[in-house]
Amino acid sequence: MTWLLQDFDLLSTLLRALSLSLEALAVGSVIFPCVAAKQSIAEPPAREAVKKFTAWCALALGVVQILATAEGCATLRSNGLAFREIASAGFFKADCVLVAAALALFCFLRFSRAVLPPLIAAAALVSSAVALSHAASQLDHRALLLFLTAAHHLGAAAWMGAMPSLLIAMRQSQDAKKAHALAARFSAMAIASVTVLVLAGIGLSYFYVASWQGLYGSSYGVMLMAKIYLLLLALSLGASNYFLVKRTRSDAAPLLVRLRRFSEAEIGLGFTALLAAASMASQPPARDMAMDQVTGHEIVQRVECKWPTLHSPAFAQLAHRISLKAALDSQSYTGGSDNDAMDRAWSEYNHHWAGLVVLAAGVFAFAARFPGQRWASNWPLLFLALAVFIVLRGDPDTWPLGPRPFWASFAEPEVLEHRLFAALIAAFAFFEWAVETGRVASQRAALVFPAICAAGGALLLLHMHGFGDDARNEMLVGLSHSAIAALGATAGWARWLQIRSADGKTAKFTAWVWPVCFVLVGILLLDYREGPAVQALVAWPIKMKG
Repeated sequence: MTWLLQDFDLLSTLLRALSLSLEALAVGSVIFPCVAAKQSIAEPPAREAVKKFTAWCALALGVVQILATAEGCATLRSNGLAFREIASAGFFKADCVLVAAALALFCFLRFSRAVLPPLIAAAALVSSAVALSHAASQLDHRALLLFLTAAHHLGAAAWMGAMPSLLIAMRQSQDAKKAHALAARFSAMAIASVTVLVLAGIGLSYFYVASWQGLYGSSYGVMLMAKIYLLLLALSLGASNYFLVKRTRSDAAPLLVRLRRFSEAEIGLGFTALLAAASMASQPPARDMAMDQVTGHEIVQRVECKWPTLHSPAFAQLAHRISLKAALDSQSYTGGSDNDAMDRAWSEYNHHWAGLVVLAAGVFAFAARFPGQRWASNWPLLFLALAVFIVLRGDPDTWPLGPRPFWASFAEPEVLEHRLFAALIAAFAFFEWAVETGRVASQRAALVFPAICAAGGALLLLHMHGFGDDARNEMLVGLSHSAIAALGATAGWARWLQIRSADGKTAKFTAWVWPVCFVLVGILLLDYREGPAVQALVAWPIKMKG
């Protein structure tokens, strides 16, 4: 409850991300049998499996939206608003419509064979989701923005949301030729959907970003660039699938195997982009933050290469530490320290050491791709040291350095994120070391590494530092976090394709992609900065000249 009432940003964004993802799955799976998987093409078991999948997605959406509504009401109630005031708000009514539509869709699919009611429920889902978007609160061009937002949601649903239904239908198909025809019809639907998605996205960006500086100089714009990057990766895989379907007509069986593998990575990247969209929804549009936008000169100054800080201030030099109870009693809980020069130096020190570990791991993983370099296969063990380092040094407010106990500190969202990252890193290190050294030959164990990389990249899109009113500095930190998150997702899904691909060329290419991503992440961490005060006090003013 402390976490909910004191800092609900992380939970709110997580629920928003789940809601967007489940909405895309539910609506896309309703569209799929109407357009791509018609009765003349899809076999009855395939259509029935898709129907069940859609129903459970709709039920999950209803549950998640109930939790999101309860979380929002609890937060507003803690700020002194009466429930009748909350119930009269537009967002509450839209939430209720979304919940009712999701539950109605579940009932229609489970207890009825009619075609029209699920379509009506899906339309109500999209309409209520649009009513919860930025478009509903705009005063200028509101009707156009609502239309573009609805088109954006429908495009994402008919492409990314329908793709899991395609995989389910193909898995249930006994006739390879029918499965090929199903994939061909989906490809045509996906092309139209992507066109709608992109055109609507361009229109929304024109109104919400408004300028080039808004694109690179605001948190909203940076998250938009991360979303675009992820969607471009997904589109490249989708284009490969399209040409594969178009080229292969006689022997469909090999096609289906490769199609499934590429589609898995395409789905993962697409839903990571939806997570970026959820983060964007929790931030004001760039045009509304014109006074807080960062200039290109400020970005160049921040990313200027400097020698990494490999020594930290003494613990006594940090801002005064108080217990979690004292912070809550004083109503001044912000989820971190005061972020003065020494606090920032401490954070930079942590990031720079983490960068050395990731850089070394990337170099060793790269070396392990060459014959005769078996010793380099032990590179995952480096991450065990990184996990311990994060737990011990990541948060000076908490155990073992600060006054806040180990378990009680989980109430702080940023600490919770750090602990989750440490757990993910430790799990990754153990399983990947066993896989790399041949101790475990199971493909499922090998997939732990890409799954953790992809999950870590996705979670990092939600990772936000609290700098109080310093939105410019927060945006600069978010710039590096977004780049690292995008590279993490790329590394994870490249490794996934390497393991799952039956195509030797694809496996060989992706085997080089993810180590390079690790190296780039290490370099970004070594150049991590949190403010000019730190650079003046503790950073070594040595410029790296190439």
